[in-house]
Amino acid sequence: MKRKRRVATIRPGKTTKEVKFYSDFEIEWDEHIPVLKKFELESVDSLSISGDAPKDFSIDREYRPGHRSRQRPSDKYIAKVGSKFYPLESVIEQLITRIGQCFGVVIADSKLRILDGQVRFLSRYFLKRDEQLTHGAEIYEYSLGKENYKELSEKKEESEFFTFEMTCGAIKGLFPEDAERIIARYVEMLCFDAIIGHNDRHPYNWGVIVPIKKSFKPRFSPVFDTARALFWNIPEKRVVQMLTDGNQLGKYILGCSPPICWENKAADFFELIGLIWREFPVFRKHVEKYLDEAALGRVSLMMEAEFRPLMSTERFELIERCLHRRQDRLIRVVSEMKRQEGLL
Repeated sequence: MKRKRRVATIRPGKTTKEVKFYSDFEIEWDEHIPVLKKFELESVDSLSISGDAPKDFSIDREYRPGHRSRQRPSDKYIAKVGSKFYPLESVIEQLITRIGQCFGVVIADSKLRILDGQVRFLSRYFLKRDEQLTHGAEIYEYSLGKENYKELSEKKEESEFFTFEMTCGAIKGLFPEDAERIIARYVEMLCFDAIIGHNDRHPYNWGVIVPIKKSFKPRFSPVFDTARALFWNIPEKRVVQMLTDGNQLGKYILGCSPPICWENKAADFFELIGLIWREFPVFRKHVEKYLDEAALGRVSLMMEAEFRPLMSTERFELIERCLHRRQDRLIRVVSEMKRQEGLL
């Protein structure tokens, strides 16, 4: 049987991206990750998309099971190559999307596909034609003034200077009528980052979607750019060491820092979430959804079904162990706050 040629519209010289470092786990990736056969690649320059990973804007007409017609409208994705630990970096980012979905996080939908022989993480483009994204950096700029924010940013002092209350104030200043709803989703993002140990939630990695038409309300964007977590760049030898040495895993868990502090003092992720739970009762239900151990049960089932062949047995086990330890630590911190209030 003659093999059909792949149909694609691509720009000469733009088909693949440079890979800086390869992961030390290799399989026949095209046996487990679908090849995207029909797609177009465009530059992301006009979209103001930040981030380190080499990326394109991908448009495809891939059929989705259950859809009424195969002649569906084009889907738009940001197509990234995990060049710092290829291709496992992309596998981990897709795993993080699926973990978020198991917890009920509003997170940008995504998929793994092979484009021109390269494994890519495709994140669905979530802005509509009449919407724009206001990044967290722009919200801080509005509150502090552009020059003051620029100075803090250049000194890399955001996480040491910005508190949760200051962030709430900045959101209220720009979106006064919708602030509580937006902040609730911001809190959920922080809780999710605490569960997975995300270490790169800078102010360009979150934002608020602002409709151009005044009849629609602004809303917190789907969570996006969540690649720097869950041992995304840890080689297999170190994975085995961390699996057998609880102290190494413990240091790794505590080494993840939140993007903001609490009243100008450092707090780890778990302490920060506990303090938010205690001082802001209005957001307690948004914290407590991440204490649900049944959600981790769903994660385990999902991982077994979708990711078992895409990583080593040791990495698979280490990720599961890390998730359970992180959630357990978060549960213990919030439980202590409840005991202090006489709720337990």
